[in-house]
Amino acid sequence: MASRLLTQLASRIAAARDPVEAACLRAQRGIYLARQGKVDEAEALVKAVRGEFGTQPNAEVTAWISLVEALIQFYGEPGPKALDRLRRAHALSRAMNHPVLVPLCAAWLAHIEFNSNRMEPMLLYAGEALRLAQPDHHAARARVSLVIADAFHYAGRFDLAKPWYAAVRQHALAEGDDAMISAMLHNVAAFRASGTRLQDAFGNPDREQAARAMLETESTGNFDTGIGTASLSWFVPLLRAQLLTVQGHYEEAIGLFSTNLQSAGAQGVTRLLVSFYADSAWCKFKSGRPEEAEADAALCLSASEKDCDADDLAASLARVAEIVAALGDAERADQLRERALLALETHRHQQALVLQLLLSALPDGQWDSKLT
Repeated sequence: MASRLLTQLASRIAAARDPVEAACLRAQRGIYLARQGKVDEAEALVKAVRGEFGTQPNAEVTAWISLVEALIQFYGEPGPKALDRLRRAHALSRAMNHPVLVPLCAAWLAHIEFNSNRMEPMLLYAGEALRLAQPDHHAARARVSLVIADAFHYAGRFDLAKPWYAAVRQHALAEGDDAMISAMLHNVAAFRASGTRLQDAFGNPDREQAARAMLETESTGNFDTGIGTASLSWFVPLLRAQLLTVQGHYEEAIGLFSTNLQSAGAQGVTRLLVSFYADSAWCKFKSGRPEEAEADAALCLSASEKDCDADDLAASLARVAEIVAALGDAERADQLRERALLALETHRHQQALVLQLLLSALPDGQWDSKLT
């Protein structure tokens, strides 16, 4: 299924008579390709545009290409390099006071800061994006609305997230941005799955929510297949495996973990490995494979020493504690339970803090004048 946004960009590129305008439109195409996981195509586009303007660089083109490079880095190998390049694109666009690039870069900065659990700078960049983006700047407004929706969802307030998710859909449909719809579907499914996993690990399973999360995950995978998005193709099978774990379909989950865990490691998303290894260990333990379960539990504990989210850590350590206890090491199991409860307390504190920050900036769901 061809993206309406890509089709529109292709027509505008073909009609452009100004080389600068054409290059900027090609950069927007590169942004979409990067978001779809088509990194090689996006990199080829960047190389071609840089070659055309190599001897006579243009500031606007440079700013657009810097944004493309930041997103290639972000979707190819998330980390500090993506943030550095995005900050450069933001600074260049600010220097020109570019009405399109400044709010778009700010929205992406809000996205990356949220992913890094830096909520105060996230709110500052989100405020900048909403303040400067015109009502028809769908790319910036969809992106920043997604960040705010995700923040409310993370804080446990899906009721407050829903209007912002609706805004994401509205702006994405207006621009024909299928990749944005895909990102929203992924995030909704992932947050719901994370919540059900946490409840299940602490002995409070919610089968209804797990079933709903599975439907959302399946819909996400089908949508991605339809539009050709590959950027998160490794994630959907692992999300299914985690939900199958909650539902007690252990053998099916083991198959998905075995097939897809290596792909997750190759994506550089090490903070998620703690949860994948824990659930794989749990499935093997429940399927009567104690030695394999113990091996995966060891990998989980190794991953737990690295950077990972508090809710993932809490659920993972709770699962491993039960395995360790069943294998006869009661003292170590008690230590792991203590770590799990501490991580759970940290997660609840973070949720409350994020909600407080959001409600201070967004009374009644509207962006406060202090930030606009």
